[in-house]
Amino acid sequence: MTHTVETTTPAARRPAVGVLRRWAPWALLLVVAAVVGGLLATPTSTGQLEPANRGRDGGAALAQVLERQGVRVDVVEGSTRLTNGSTSVGPGTTVLLPHTAYLGPEGGAALLEALAPADRLVVLVPTPEQAPQLGDDIDVDVDWIARGPLAADCATGPVRRDDVLSTADALLSAGGAERAQAEACFPPGAGHNLGGARDGALLTWPATAQRPETVVASTTTAWTNAQVTEEANAALALRLLGGSERLVWVLPQPGDAGLDAPAGLWDVLPRHLTSWVWLLGTAVVALALWRGRRLGPVVVEPLPAVVPAGETTRSRGRLYRQARDREHALAAIRAGTRRRIAPLLGLPPATDPDRLVAAAAEATARPAGEVAALLAQRRPVRDDADLVTGARALHALEEQVRTATSGH
Repeated sequence: MTHTVETTTPAARRPAVGVLRRWAPWALLLVVAAVVGGLLATPTSTGQLEPANRGRDGGAALAQVLERQGVRVDVVEGSTRLTNGSTSVGPGTTVLLPHTAYLGPEGGAALLEALAPADRLVVLVPTPEQAPQLGDDIDVDVDWIARGPLAADCATGPVRRDDVLSTADALLSAGGAERAQAEACFPPGAGHNLGGARDGALLTWPATAQRPETVVASTTTAWTNAQVTEEANAALALRLLGGSERLVWVLPQPGDAGLDAPAGLWDVLPRHLTSWVWLLGTAVVALALWRGRRLGPVVVEPLPAVVPAGETTRSRGRLYRQARDREHALAAIRAGTRRRIAPLLGLPPATDPDRLVAAAAEATARPAGEVAALLAQRRPVRDDADLVTGARALHALEEQVRTATSGH
């Protein structure tokens, strides 16, 4: 019985290796682009006190605790969705507005009117430079304040007298036509409001037919992931935001300022398109650099002018000297010596080095190892002295071969 054994020769494997080398970089580039694109396309949030932001200044911890307490947290992009009826707000709903940077006086009044059926509106003041604009009835002045801790010094609604706020971002002062109805908590010092002042880190206006219960607070930093667990920060947040079955967490947008049309093309494109543009641009640059370094086959062209051999030799020597490439310089001298002594020994110029060494050793009566060290072996050249010594040794060998073969 005859068994046939199939073998794959190296020649048969070459096409497969060539295909692999040709397409493997492209496949790797596609895999990397897909992975990086997936990572960049994943929505990430970096805004202060945003419910999806897990950083130190985010509000993910507060949002998760509220959801575990049974509160449904709905994230709404832009307060205009509340004023135009896109997002319904009624009884059993608390609304959180993290800031009013994009809200003008008219927009603030319209927002209060649209949220009148809600249980409570909580407006935060993240910086002393940002005074909330909520219409004529609710006027708030903002000033600097010692960050805390601050005692409540009041007992109203969700605030308890023994509450302590670890930090506050600004001092709020109630004004306007309904100043007397405002309740101020967390003042800069105990008994600060006994004389009739309405100053503190938290101001509360009762509900009317035109607006819900409105709370203006400078507790943005206190409710972030980094500080929500300090003092009574979390307890105060849960009482203010978790008193209803539903919490509408507004993410203010530039469109809240009443812009009639987008300012440019980027305003109407998807939010995460920038990541894809950067990814594609980087891939194009990488591909251009990779393909640009691939050199084609060497093309032999006639020189436009005849250059004397001596000038070429000196120019190459100067290049070697500038590059401090002494080993290549000595290798060029060694190659020239082999090319010149081969005809003297009756051998072709491209003779095998071992055969040339044997012939030269026989003609000069030198040891074969000594001749081989000069003609066939590369050795390190540390400085110019080694280069000169090697060149002189090769010149001496060439002269000795010429002398030995001149009589034949």
